[in-house]
Amino acid sequence: MGSFFKITEGIVAVSRSLADGRRQIVGIHPPGDCVGYLEINGNYLFQGEALTDVGACAFDRRKFDLFALRNPDVAASVSETLASRLEKAGHQMTVIGQFKAIERVADFLSKIEKLYGARGLPTKPLTLHIRRGEIADHLGLTIETVSRCFSKLKKRNVIALIESDSVVLLDPERLAEIGQVEQ
Repeated sequence: MGSFFKITEGIVAVSRSLADGRRQIVGIHPPGDCVGYLEINGNYLFQGEALTDVGACAFDRRKFDLFALRNPDVAASVSETLASRLEKAGHQMTVIGQFKAIERVADFLSKIEKLYGARGLPTKPLTLHIRRGEIADHLGLTIETVSRCFSKLKKRNVIALIESDSVVLLDPERLAEIGQVEQ
C-alpha cells in the first residue's frame, strides 16, 4: 500500500485512461479533497493531473487505516466522504448517459461554481483551470461540441466568456435550469 494525498492548494483532475489513449476525467478536485486513496495491488485505479500548481500532503495509507480503526470519528468522516463521492459518481453517470450536450456543459459549470465557492476559491469570474478538451473528456463529448455549447450559453446571455478558461455566470439560476441541477 502506498500513499494518498490531501490537496492543500491548486486543482487536480482525476482520470482513467484507455489502452487507445482516450481518457475519462472522473473528478475535478480543489483544496481540501483527498485523491489517490483507491489502489489495488500497489497500483492506483486513477491518475491525477495537476491543472494548476498544486500543494499536497502525503499520507501512508496503511498507517492512516490503522489510525482510522482507533478513531471512529475519522472512520465516520472517511465513510461520509466515500458516500459523497459515490453519489457524485452516480450523478456523473446520469449526466453522461442521459443529458444533452448543452445540459452537460451547464451542469458542469454550475457544479464547478458551487465546488469552488464552497472551498473559498474565487468564482467571479469563474476560472475553470481546465481546457475545453479536458471538459470534453470529463463530459464524454468532443472539444468541438463543448465549444459550441459555450457559444450557445453565451448567445442566451447565461454566461460571458472572458478567456479560454474563464467565464462569468451572468444567470446562474438559468444555467442550473439548463443543467437540470437541483437547487
